[in-house]
Amino acid sequence: MDGVVTVRPSKQSINSEGSEYEEEAQEIGMLPAFIMSINFIIGAGFFSMPYVFYHGGIIWGAMMLILVTITLVITSNWTLETCSRAQALDTVIRESDIPDLTFQDVSIIGRRNNTFGSVNARTRLIKPKYEITATRKFEFTELMEIFFGKAGRIITAGLIIIYLLVTLTAYSTIFASTWSLVIPYNTSIHSFGLCNLSDYGGLLPGGSCLNSYRFSVLIFACIVIPVSALDVNTMKPFQIALSFIMQFTIGVGIIHCIYGLATGNVADGEHNQAHPTRFFSFNFDSFVNMVPIVVYSQVLHEGIPMIAQPARDKTKLHKLFAGALSFACTVYLTFSILAALRFREDVAATASLNWNVTRQPGNPIVIRMISYLIMLIPSIVVCSAYPLCAITLVTNLFLLITGRDLSTDPRYRNKLKIFGCAFSVIPISAAMFISNLKTLSKYAGLIAFVLIMFIPIMLQVQSRRKCRRVFGKVDQWIEESIAASLSLREEDRTQLLDKYAKLRDVMTMTPYYSSWWSRTWVVAVVTVVSTLLFILAAISAFTITAES
Repeated sequence: MDGVVTVRPSKQSINSEGSEYEEEAQEIGMLPAFIMSINFIIGAGFFSMPYVFYHGGIIWGAMMLILVTITLVITSNWTLETCSRAQALDTVIRESDIPDLTFQDVSIIGRRNNTFGSVNARTRLIKPKYEITATRKFEFTELMEIFFGKAGRIITAGLIIIYLLVTLTAYSTIFASTWSLVIPYNTSIHSFGLCNLSDYGGLLPGGSCLNSYRFSVLIFACIVIPVSALDVNTMKPFQIALSFIMQFTIGVGIIHCIYGLATGNVADGEHNQAHPTRFFSFNFDSFVNMVPIVVYSQVLHEGIPMIAQPARDKTKLHKLFAGALSFACTVYLTFSILAALRFREDVAATASLNWNVTRQPGNPIVIRMISYLIMLIPSIVVCSAYPLCAITLVTNLFLLITGRDLSTDPRYRNKLKIFGCAFSVIPISAAMFISNLKTLSKYAGLIAFVLIMFIPIMLQVQSRRKCRRVFGKVDQWIEESIAASLSLREEDRTQLLDKYAKLRDVMTMTPYYSSWWSRTWVVAVVTVVSTLLFILAAISAFTITAES
């Protein structure tokens, strides 16, 4: 598809007083950028991993996670390449000093049957400057618009909105299921009751547990909806602090699982013999259910432009994101395998709820305190993540409707807050009717397939094709266009020649950026692997029940 777009990027934005201000991200080191990447990856998908590992087969779960991680490392590099190619096109517009030059003008270079005659380019005569700058950020939706036109922007923004709605619903269920298990609201009232893990086997708990669950959802709403009206910068310190606390909690959970395995304290329920480890066992339905959840647990790509823009050393971005994905994979493998072996048949669909057994009276006080920590901290962390996702949802909604990113425009700041609070109600309302995190993760994973696998593949192919066409043929196009301009009036010809001269000056750039992962056969292999995995994810979402 060779759709062109008439978006004109600008260096500046307009504030509420009508004056212009320069946008430039505050520079951050590679370690903070790495931490931001880890925070972006480890989210709601993490909580379903031990369950699907145990029921799908631990060894098969580990192999699936490693395969998905390798695939996503490659597609994350393609996302960086696409951003740099968009920047190369953007540079032509920004530095040419041609007031009316747009992406559409750049896109017609090298196309046959253009205004100035046919083109028969055989070599790449001019090599552009591919880079990622601190003053220009290309979000997924904008990249799709640049390389696929308006339809690309609409489809991508719509998918992100749906994905965020499902994710926000998952956050609500994590909070509500935890609190309804731990907090005894008032068991003397008949309509309320303390829940058990067995109550969360289906889409919703039953009996008095359902009332406790829905009451917990209301408490969650009272916390996150007002917080959604705060400025993002105000929430950053809490985000950073809670992120470290969450990583600490995961570490404590890993140590506790090792301790339980070392002391023989394996959850055996009411059986007289230990449950099987299911290390090598294989169940097709459970294995298929694993696929979308594993993908959902590794979502990073939509955050790559946001993290890459302020990163100080942009020559190491590909190593940064590959390292973040590999680190998350290691954490997932360690936690999921140990939790699956520790809890076995009693493993809960929401990972933090596994410690509901060890928090009960009769266990050592230290073990009980650790269990409460592991159960409650994730429910607090999602309270801070929810408002940021709600703001992102509203930003993409405005982008879908208006075609503009209004999040950086102070004139729309209050409107975004109001709509953020309003749209926060939708996933909370959905959580009233579904409590099964595994089911939500399956559908979120299906959408994640498109966002972090297929869209990067499409952008890699189309952006490379367009940039090779544009920068490989521009010199010959200018020569032929100058010759064709001889028939124009003198004043029109002078203006046109001046425009071509500036365009030629801008496009004397550094060598063409590429990587080993950019080879055509790699793109083909990743496409085949992604398609096969997507088919399995679709089977899981539409034909296999969540209980499998």
